[in-house]
Amino acid sequence: MATHGLRPLRQLGQNFLVEPTLATVIAAALPPPNPEPVQEIGPGLGALTRALLTAGHTIEAFEIDQGLIAWLRQSFKDEPRFQLIEGDALQTLAQHPPRPFVCGNLPYSISTPLLVQLALRTPPPKTIVVTLQKEVADRFVALPRTPEYGAVTILLQTVFLLEKIRTLPPEVFYPRPQIESAVLRLTSRPSIPHDLINFYAFVKKGFSQRRKQLKRLLPVPLTQRAEELDPATWHQLYEQYGREV
Repeated sequence: MATHGLRPLRQLGQNFLVEPTLATVIAAALPPPNPEPVQEIGPGLGALTRALLTAGHTIEAFEIDQGLIAWLRQSFKDEPRFQLIEGDALQTLAQHPPRPFVCGNLPYSISTPLLVQLALRTPPPKTIVVTLQKEVADRFVALPRTPEYGAVTILLQTVFLLEKIRTLPPEVFYPRPQIESAVLRLTSRPSIPHDLINFYAFVKKGFSQRRKQLKRLLPVPLTQRAEELDPATWHQLYEQYGREV
């Protein structure tokens, strides 16, 4: 980075994975390559990109940092399986066809909105493997009746089976973050409900005031609070009462 006049940008939440062995572990968490490319979010310095290419994948990489864009184009100029797409992934991803596999080392600022966007796609990815701050991953895999459990938890668990692959210590990133990270794998469920956008809006309204009984927030005859219901119960509730919201 110093040679090319590059530095991590705090406003983009950049912490680059710099341990090739762990990049290989993350790449191996995806299914075997197929003809469609993997969509890699934020390739950064290319550690995971190289591991994916070595594993046989073709890549559509989404990068917003202009300095890194120039460096990536130069580094992978002779690799026909690498395509670089410039811009904010939250905006540019929607302009490209849904792909079955998505991966990346996600900055804190985009991890939640990006995964919500992917969950609401038709169809959603078959497999997503991402590195997140551990506290964010804990929120996504949270159980009912816990502080971490919320509307995003319910949406993601309705669409995907979630599995924490492993935790990552700060020293495998540059610059070192202050907290641990986690590798999370999301695998799409065989049966995914329709009308997810309205379902998610219904759930968010139920969580808008967590301490209130649901009957005070939604047209439902329930005295429970939002955090007491598991994702399946939430969907049953939406099917029965959601059209009234």
